[in-house]
Amino acid sequence: LLLWHCWLRPAGADNTSQAYYTALINVTVLSPERGGPTLLRIDRGRYGQDSPKVEVKGLLVAPVPINGVADRLGCDPRTRFQVPPNTKQWIALLQRGNCTFREKILRAASHNATAVVIYNNISSEEPVTMTHQGTGDIVAVMITESKVKEILNYLEKNISVLMAIAVGSRVPPKNFSRGSLVFVSISFIVLMIISSAWLIFYFIQKIRYTSARDRNQRRLGDAAKKAIGKLTTRTVKKGDKETDPDFDHCAVCIESYKQNDVVRILPCK
Repeated sequence: LLLWHCWLRPAGADNTSQAYYTALINVTVLSPERGGPTLLRIDRGRYGQDSPKVEVKGLLVAPVPINGVADRLGCDPRTRFQVPPNTKQWIALLQRGNCTFREKILRAASHNATAVVIYNNISSEEPVTMTHQGTGDIVAVMITESKVKEILNYLEKNISVLMAIAVGSRVPPKNFSRGSLVFVSISFIVLMIISSAWLIFYFIQKIRYTSARDRNQRRLGDAAKKAIGKLTTRTVKKGDKETDPDFDHCAVCIESYKQNDVVRILPCK
């Protein structure tokens, strides 16, 4: 008895703007050559977009060869599945490529398959969320190519392989759509342009204000110098009333007048 526990989880490399569901899969290989169960894991995979998200289990079956040539794709109208008698539920195992997911699923459904598991045709590729409108109630799951060759080897030896699929978790959209990305980019550029224009306007206004203030200060300074230059001056001499100790000096004068001081005569108006 060989037991495979395959956990299908979201692929980080798949750029999708839609939510999808992961799947939990148990694969049991009924091999008399094995002494005990072996636990393996297959990661990266998901339910199809139009697939019912329900649990399903059954015998795993691959297409029989056509004219002696292995048929992995299930695209040929002559595709057949050799299902043992009295089998109530079985699951078709098909490879991706050559025709649409919808065609593969409908072909398996025409042979009364309960579910379809499609594996990638290139080992390095990640699973995608399959679109297959109009396939009815048949469950469709996509997985990576990992471990599939080993499973096919057992099927080619007519060793029974059982599969049980359970619903995993819902993975919300992770990436922006192209339209959203363009909108965000344009909004950012417009915001940067507006901010830059405002900063330029602010600095220009500041420079103009500073220049105007300096010009006003220089103008006032020049006017003050001219006004002071027009005032009449005289030199305090000995005997002037300003040198008299009892003279009533001005309120803002710090010291008394002294001989030879040069003073300006302020007008009354």
